[in-house]
Amino acid sequence: MIESWQEYRLINNELEKLVDSVNTIPKVKKALKHVIKAGGKRTRPLIVLLSAKLCGGDYKDVMDMAIAVELIHTASLVHDDIIDRGVMRRNVKALHVEYDISLAILVGDWLISKSVELVSKYPSCVIKEFAKTGMMMSEGEVLDVYSPYERFTEDDYFKCITFKTASLFAYGAKNSAMVVCDDEKAWEKMFEYGLNLGIAYQLVDDLLEYMNSYIEKSSEIESVTLPMIYEGKYGEKTVDMVLELIRSYADKSRKALDYFEDCDAKEKLLYMIDYMTFDLIRSKLSQDENLSI
Repeated sequence: MIESWQEYRLINNELEKLVDSVNTIPKVKKALKHVIKAGGKRTRPLIVLLSAKLCGGDYKDVMDMAIAVELIHTASLVHDDIIDRGVMRRNVKALHVEYDISLAILVGDWLISKSVELVSKYPSCVIKEFAKTGMMMSEGEVLDVYSPYERFTEDDYFKCITFKTASLFAYGAKNSAMVVCDDEKAWEKMFEYGLNLGIAYQLVDDLLEYMNSYIEKSSEIESVTLPMIYEGKYGEKTVDMVLELIRSYADKSRKALDYFEDCDAKEKLLYMIDYMTFDLIRSKLSQDENLSI
């Protein structure tokens, strides 16, 4: 399990240090403790660290970037829960439920600003890529929010999840490589790894939600997802078709790492593909679900 990895412990330690040491007003600090110490899989910052190691760098070279990626992701969850009227996140109350909507919105803004501060130490090209990612995440969320109220096609869905979810994985991996090496092919391959893994991961998330398998997350508003689109077109074939897409994107992510020589970082990045796709499906579904995965 990734929780036993050195990289996972490093990230959690840095996040705890940030929350404990940050100089801010009490209300913000209390809210930060709530959202940061609630935990999480830390997959995005893990990918940043491991991408740097795979490309010949050191964890210290990209630690601030890894934390920035986790903070902007956390901000997106805080704002997403407000928009979706989410009640629970990671088995704890959503921030706006625990406190109030105003504080949640403003703490989300604080997290984004802090993430920008953290990446400001890197080259301008990396800063621009990070800013571009934040804008893409917002645009993807806009597509998601309005999906129940407008015509929303399969193409719209893939644009939505590419922007909303996969962009942070893709640019996190690529930016990490850009910081530690000059190999543009390596940058490209890390982008492919993150992009395809992010798409596969969101497909898994939406499939599990479609199958009513989540107990960690609860919200009042339901976005349109690919399984919902497929159900209207393909009926009982829906689950198998989505599983095949997950398998395809996971394979593309895995193939992107063929460019790199075998090492511990590569092994862990490969492990994360299964961990975030079919291992996640198996862990969430009850034993009686008859799926060929």
